[in-house]
Amino acid sequence: MRPQVTPETATDLAIAHWHLAGPLNCTQLDGYDDRNYRLTGQDGRSWVFKIHNAADSLPEAQFAEAQNALLGLLVAAGFAVTAPLAQGQHHRADDSFSDGFTLRIRGEDGTTHAARLLTWLPGDVLETVEQSAALYKALGGVLGQVDAVLMGCDLADRYPALRRKFDWNTMQLPATYARVREDLLGGAGVDVQLLDQVVALFDQATSAADEQLRRSIIHSDANERNVLANGAAAAAAAAAEQRSAASGSSAAAAAASTGGSFITGLIDWSDACLQWLAQEPATCAAYCCLLPANINDPLPAAAAVVAGYERELPLLKVERRLLRTLMMGRLALSLALGAQAAALQPDNAAYLLQTQKNGWRLLRLLADMSDATFAAAVFSTHAAE
Repeated sequence: MRPQVTPETATDLAIAHWHLAGPLNCTQLDGYDDRNYRLTGQDGRSWVFKIHNAADSLPEAQFAEAQNALLGLLVAAGFAVTAPLAQGQHHRADDSFSDGFTLRIRGEDGTTHAARLLTWLPGDVLETVEQSAALYKALGGVLGQVDAVLMGCDLADRYPALRRKFDWNTMQLPATYARVREDLLGGAGVDVQLLDQVVALFDQATSAADEQLRRSIIHSDANERNVLANGAAAAAAAAAEQRSAASGSSAAAAAASTGGSFITGLIDWSDACLQWLAQEPATCAAYCCLLPANINDPLPAAAAVVAGYERELPLLKVERRLLRTLMMGRLALSLALGAQAAALQPDNAAYLLQTQKNGWRLLRLLADMSDATFAAAVFSTHAAE
C-alpha cells in the first residue's frame, strides 16, 4: 500500500525541512508502492519529493540511507542520476540513524515513512521517444558503465539493506512466486500454468549455475519509465536507421552520425540491490522488447541492449547462456506481482498492469524458444557493430 501522505503535507515538509521557497506546485507522479511528488517553484525549478513505503522506511534497516549513499557514489562518478539533497541544518531529523538527507514522517494512517528530496532530471521518458537500435545500445552502454562502477564498491557491506531479500529481487523469484501463486488462481488473463513452467525452469537453471554467476549491486529496473532520453537525438537516430534500411547502408554508422547524448538519466533506484550482474541487461532487454514498436519482432531490441552493455562490461559465457532464462524470470515476476498488486490497489491498477498487455505474449515466445535460437538472434549482431 502506498504511503498516505497528501500533496499539501509533502509541500509543507519540503519548505520546512529543505527550505524550498514557496509557493510550490505539487503534482503526483506514477509509482508502484512509493508516493512520489514533483514540486515546482515559481522560478521553474523542480524537485522530486519521494515518500517510501513502510517496509523500506524502518530506521534500523537504513534502506533510504543506502539509496542516498548509492546515488552519491554515482553522482560523484559523473552519472546522470537523481541526487539526494541535504536538509537544512536546523531541521534534520532527530534520529540516530539519520544521514541528514532522510526525514521520517507519519502518514495519515499513523504509519512511519522515510522521505527524501531529490533533484529533478531533464529528459523525455524512454517510452515516449522514437525507438531505435542506437537508443537501446546507448542505454545498454550506460548500464554497463554504471555496473562497472558498482561492482567495485563496498556499499553492500556498509548497508546490509542492499543485500535484502525482497519480492523484486529476481534471485528470490521461486520463493516469491510460491507465496503469491494462490492469489493468482482464477485471475483474469493470468496464465498460471505458463508461470509454473517458467519458474520451475528458472529455479533449476539458476540453482545449477549460481556459484558461477557474478553478483553486484545493480539498478535492477531499467524499464521504459525509469530511463530518460534526449528526444531530439532519439528521433535523429531513428530517422538515420530508417534511411540506412532503405539504402542498405550501415545502420550503426548512420546512427553514429546523428551525435547527441541519447540517455539523460536513470531514475527510481528503489529496486537496487545485490543480485546477479547479468540480471541488469536481462531486465532492461525484457522491457525494451515489450515496447509497442518492438513486440512483433522483439529480439533485435534485446540484441541492441546487450551489445551496448557488453561494449562496456562483457558478460561471462555462463551469463550469456542464462540471459533468456533471466529475462523470463523478470517477466514472470512482473506479471505475477503486478496482477496481485492490482487486485489490492484498484486505484493504481492502470500503472500496475502495464506489463500485462504485451508481457504474456513475450513470455510465451521466450518460453517456446531454445537457448540456441535465442543466442543466434541476440549475440550474432555483435560482430556487425
